[in-house]
Amino acid sequence: MRSVLITAVCVLVIAACNHPRPRDITVETRRHGPSAFTQKSRLRLVTYNVHMIEAQQIAAALRAKSSLAAADLVLLQEVESYPEEGESRACAAAKQLDLHCAYAPGYGLANGGSHGVAILSRFPLVDLEITELPYNHTVVNSARRVALGATFDAGTGPVRIYAVHLDNRINPVERVHQLAPVFDAADQRDLPTVIAGDMNTSPFLWLGSLIPVPAGTQDDRLESFVRMRGFMTPVTGSGATSTWFGMRLDAVYTRRVEVGAYHVERDVRASDHLPMWADLEL
Repeated sequence: MRSVLITAVCVLVIAACNHPRPRDITVETRRHGPSAFTQKSRLRLVTYNVHMIEAQQIAAALRAKSSLAAADLVLLQEVESYPEEGESRACAAAKQLDLHCAYAPGYGLANGGSHGVAILSRFPLVDLEITELPYNHTVVNSARRVALGATFDAGTGPVRIYAVHLDNRINPVERVHQLAPVFDAADQRDLPTVIAGDMNTSPFLWLGSLIPVPAGTQDDRLESFVRMRGFMTPVTGSGATSTWFGMRLDAVYTRRVEVGAYHVERDVRASDHLPMWADLEL
């Protein structure tokens, strides 16, 4: 009887460490950016996992370097949204930065809020779409994951962009399976396309989604799949994008879009990830 009780308590504790679906799964949009803009064929994209920091901190981090402040497109992961704050922290930061914003809730929080991904843009965002990604039971911190797709036009024609956040503590087969629906969604539109975000390609294999085994293969295996799907992997030489163990967790993948310069800003430490920028040639 005692063992049954202990097992039941353990199950309840683990369940409490996992996340529910959000109450509202619709995309939040805010037109905080300019109504007019200059045509551009070279754009700066930033991808940044902001690890639940507040809107003011997001905005400050994106102003911390001129290279980041010059961003035309910002893809954010681990954004939080609370009803009492009026809008998601991504969109509140976008208001401070004079950028348009779209936020997609991934999973729900206990107080009715949500946690998700966002796109900030100097250009209006249209054709917004949430792609729900395959669910992985990771024992602790299991959650609904999503990608947010949007189309923008910088004056040279429409471009499709996706903000992505994949699970931690899954193995290469599961990671490929989780990312695949984003490529399926992208294939529905004959547009130049950028997929970017936190791919969580840690250099470990995972036993039971809890025990890490050093392997050093996650990014290589995922990017082989990306290339097989017809996308380029232009920032493989970026180096670490995490403050932990020198891990390269974040990536940019492109189709019919060239990438010029790119860089990770290693002294911007508002989060446990580092912001990475890449120049897109349209």
